[in-house]
Amino acid sequence: MGSYQVVTLLLFFVHIDHYAQGVPTGQNFISTPTNITVNSGHHARLSCTIGNMVGTCQWTRDGFALGTDRNLPGFPRYLLAGNKENICDLTIDPVQPLDEGEYQCQVNGGHGVVPISSAPVT
Repeated sequence: MGSYQVVTLLLFFVHIDHYAQGVPTGQNFISTPTNITVNSGHHARLSCTIGNMVGTCQWTRDGFALGTDRNLPGFPRYLLAGNKENICDLTIDPVQPLDEGEYQCQVNGGHGVVPISSAPVT
């Protein structure tokens, strides 16, 4: 139980440090991915949009970083979709059984800004 209290306290301080008068001042998630179930052969899209983006977006699958290039070399069915830099949606087309796993949207920090990570989804 003690480690959960420390994490909650840490997130509380990050929340306070990056908000001024109710408006986010540091990078933050505008939309985050949700759990989805997709049949093999169909298209999947995991949403991730960042406000005040300073860092670079990337996705992980089962803790393994997929990369920051929008075309995700080495993963021909994966693409960081979106027509704006702060839209980091992950698309998988077509979905195959080997794509099952835990995914997370991450944005690294920089210039005094802390990195952020979405909750993992499956």
